[in-house]
Amino acid sequence: MHRARKRYWLPFVASLFLLSGCGTHTSQPPHYKVWSVKQNQWESTTFVGPRGGIVISMASWCKYCAWEAKWQEPALFQWGRAHHVAVTLLDISPRGGIGIAGPKTNPGDGTDGSGNYLGSSPKGIKALSHLLDQYSTIYHVPLQDLTIDPTDSTIFAKKTDLLPTIFLLNAHGTIIHTFTGINSASLIESGFAHASS
Repeated sequence: MHRARKRYWLPFVASLFLLSGCGTHTSQPPHYKVWSVKQNQWESTTFVGPRGGIVISMASWCKYCAWEAKWQEPALFQWGRAHHVAVTLLDISPRGGIGIAGPKTNPGDGTDGSGNYLGSSPKGIKALSHLLDQYSTIYHVPLQDLTIDPTDSTIFAKKTDLLPTIFLLNAHGTIIHTFTGINSASLIESGFAHASS
């Protein structure tokens, strides 16, 4: 009699577990503490929109990053807004200087910007934030989409070996694909569509 009761009790408990939604919880995107250039303060962000995100790990002084900012990112930002995909430029190198973009046909013809190492002190972060404010004006990058990771606290900084590196994220903030070096906006867009399908 006792054994029969246990046999009926276990399926009942299992059905309650499934009906309550346990086990179906979707993971939330990880929050990173980064410096917001627009707000001029530390902020917590997930780097994703409703359909995911694109994080471009870059440096203000990098000529290849400047090339992408001038020739590729305007189209990428426009595409991101139309497709509900957040696009963010994440400066991971706290050094002064603004890179000069080469011509559209030759990214290597640009010039790296020169400047002192600024570090991750409050003074250094403020200086880099001011520099990125200028970067936004020169390359028409939306200021709200520029942020700084001066302490390598994000997974993107840790995974960057070559500037720029582009990370494609799903809506949960998981990296689904990575591009290294300079890439066309159309390649990144099609890569995102393919990786997220």
